[in-house]
Amino acid sequence: AVYAYARSPAPTGDDLQPLVREAVDVIERALEEHGEEHVAISFNGGKDCTVLLHLLAAVLLHLHPTTTTSAAAAPWPPIPSIYVSQPSPFPLMESFVHTSETYYTLSLHRTSGLGMKAALASYLSLRPQTTAVMVGTRRGDPHGATLEFCQPTDAGWPVFVRVHPVINWGYADVWKFLRRWEVPYCELYDQGYTSLGSTYNTHPNPALLSPSGTGFRPAYELEDESLERAGR
Repeated sequence: AVYAYARSPAPTGDDLQPLVREAVDVIERALEEHGEEHVAISFNGGKDCTVLLHLLAAVLLHLHPTTTTSAAAAPWPPIPSIYVSQPSPFPLMESFVHTSETYYTLSLHRTSGLGMKAALASYLSLRPQTTAVMVGTRRGDPHGATLEFCQPTDAGWPVFVRVHPVINWGYADVWKFLRRWEVPYCELYDQGYTSLGSTYNTHPNPALLSPSGTGFRPAYELEDESLERAGR
């Protein structure tokens, strides 16, 4: 359904469809240029990479049409993926990553206690055939402003091509997609968290404090996306 939506003409007033089509184009191009077995995805359970993973699954379903009605296993080979966990990760986040591992049929490599550079080096030593890694970075993220859809890693980093299919998505677009397609996401977002990191430095977003002051509204109700990281 998501793939068909991406390939259909955009309904009048639907500003999400062009973004979905653009992301699907980038994913398909990366898989075609590198080959499925050479492309991995960086997945930590956050909302942006959850969108990316669901889009990747939609493309893979198109490339590997299912021949059975059984939902026991995905029709595509396990998706090469890396999870660089934060120090002191949220248990709910860990649980969601574990659930997603089964739901999307991930071949997931976990690292903990390593920085991003060392974690990627560790992953490439295990899967040296990896030439591209899909990342859920958006334009509004730190260091996201000037990124292109595909670009090599910086000098001094493990060598591969970074692929950014959702680079042009805004915060509201992410939630519009997740909710429209009923994509499972980490339930911390329903508790007022809008950007997830370590338990040491991540709190519910104060902008979502309920009028009564006794709880927090869900992340998708945040109207000012410049406040996305107000809880960190």
